[in-house]
Amino acid sequence: MMQLDTLERRDTASLVSDAQEGDAQAWERLVEEFTPMLRSRIRRFRLGHEDAQDVLQTTWLLAWQNLKRVEDPQRMPGWLATIAFRECLKLTRRTREICTPDLDTLGSTDDVDRELARIWLAGTLEELVEELPTAQRVLFRALTETSEPHYVDVARRLGRPVGSIGPTRARCFAKLRGLLQDREITRDFLD
Repeated sequence: MMQLDTLERRDTASLVSDAQEGDAQAWERLVEEFTPMLRSRIRRFRLGHEDAQDVLQTTWLLAWQNLKRVEDPQRMPGWLATIAFRECLKLTRRTREICTPDLDTLGSTDDVDRELARIWLAGTLEELVEELPTAQRVLFRALTETSEPHYVDVARRLGRPVGSIGPTRARCFAKLRGLLQDREITRDFLD
């Protein structure tokens, strides 16, 4: 499996290198390979079809215009995802589809960007929680219903031993971290 991963990375690296040299077929292959991933990322913003298409096209345009700047071709998926994420934020900020009245009181653009990222991440987190095994999903929701949950109360409500809450919680958060990493959502992604 490791060899396949290395082979795929080499393939992406050579495609990026060839595209940087002006190879149109290499560029088309990159577009073909990464468009499904970008569509998936853009879909999380729940944009209309036309807006989603505009973001996708803008992402590829910006990628083409800045392709020579890519120094590490193996990071191409993350770079493209970041461009799409920022374009989605620009669009939603402009159309104010996900803005709340609270955003107007935040002040600086950086504060608004952070709040939009927080709102987006909260929606993404809900999607990820749905992917958890049932026991972890139920526990996660029980732990997040109140601001300061007590294991004894949660255990009683779920009919579980108190000693099982901590380890199940740890497995739940480890699984969520893995799901975030699988989607290349890191602190750098949100900056």
